[in-house]
Amino acid sequence: MSLKYYEIVMQILLKAVSWTSLVSVPVFLLITPNSSALAQSIGSCANSLIASGVAKSPAAVACSDALEPDNLAACVNQIQTGTDIQGNDALQACYRVRRPDELASCVTTISDSLQAGSAMVLDSCRRSLLPERHAECTIDLVSIVEISSEEAMNSCIAAQITPGEVAPETTPGETPSETTE
Repeated sequence: MSLKYYEIVMQILLKAVSWTSLVSVPVFLLITPNSSALAQSIGSCANSLIASGVAKSPAAVACSDALEPDNLAACVNQIQTGTDIQGNDALQACYRVRRPDELASCVTTISDSLQAGSAMVLDSCRRSLLPERHAECTIDLVSIVEISSEEAMNSCIAAQITPGEVAPETTPGETPSETTE
């Protein structure tokens, strides 16, 4: 191949690199988190936790260590205002889960619907991998199977009661509506 061919290929490569750098640098700047926005998020998280009754030092440590400080603060605030759970206890639970928003939803949903001990509800929701589904399971078991809320939470965590156990029994070829008549 000729020298002219290599010069053309080099010019094309240089243009491609320069165009790539023009596009990638602004995109990189757009996806890089703004440190002042993160600092404000940590500060607002700490203020919210302190307002929820958490001591200053644990609030500062938890917010600075959290991946999403605003979600942590929202979780603690929702649990503390929606139940009789203290801010420090809510912080311990919210800090230890992957889905703090779902944890708060689970705790407040079960607490609103059932007469159950708040500490037990908080622990049960915290242990669940899918807190919102756990709340739905617990409420359904209490209302349909008519067991205590404690038994329902334990069953939903352990997955002891399966849908087949609470579904109406049918014989082959029979539909569920035929069994109720």
